[in-house]
Amino acid sequence: MSDYSKIAERFAKETAAHEMTVLHDDGLYRHLRFKDPNYFGYWFDLITVPGVLIFRGDGASYVFARITDMFEFFRSGTWDDGLIHINPHYWAEKLTSDSDSVMKYDQDLFERQVKEYVAEAIKEGTAPRGISRAVRDLLENGDITHEDGARRELEEFRYGDTVKVSCTCGAEDEFAEPSVAESWRRRHITPENAQAQHRVKRERVEGFRFYDVWEWDFKDFDWRFLWACHAIVWGIQQYDALKAAQKAEVAS
Repeated sequence: MSDYSKIAERFAKETAAHEMTVLHDDGLYRHLRFKDPNYFGYWFDLITVPGVLIFRGDGASYVFARITDMFEFFRSGTWDDGLIHINPHYWAEKLTSDSDSVMKYDQDLFERQVKEYVAEAIKEGTAPRGISRAVRDLLENGDITHEDGARRELEEFRYGDTVKVSCTCGAEDEFAEPSVAESWRRRHITPENAQAQHRVKRERVEGFRFYDVWEWDFKDFDWRFLWACHAIVWGIQQYDALKAAQKAEVAS
């Protein structure tokens, strides 16, 4: 799972000098702009009409629909502790734009799942010796910067395959290389040992594999979507503060 605290820190840093400009404010019809007046980066707009909120930003746009006043919907991210609390899983369900775009392949998540799988196999005693080094080589040198490559690396990974040889006389052994197994067979069946009395069978024994890779999920929320979630809650907080100040001024 994405480290939400890092996204929160990034958002706070990148919007530290942002100011709000109210471009339109008529009931549920709002258009707010947030940007650093001295820098063009990381700006974003919040636009609402009844039942819809549009986040339009520097590099990403999202459209949400749930209740009549979508500011009220996203106020759930404001708690009494003063921090922003986002709910990306639930909020992503309310997207009417391309909801698939908010999930991206996460290489860190991939590596974490691979390491956990191997650690469990070692704990259960089902992993051959040297597996940690082999998997480390996969993570360091494999084509895992994109999901297709990562899945292919796991599906094709083989480690610790052996060849088991056994004879009808009861002798048996296991070797890492087929050629060594064949040498054993030749040494075992000598002119003095008639082949009829010594029939040798060879069979491949599978070593370590990553099974059911198709079930593994390597996607997590794109940082842009998480950033936008923070921006929406924070932007509504700025708007509410302005409304409260205006109300207090009128009352005074």
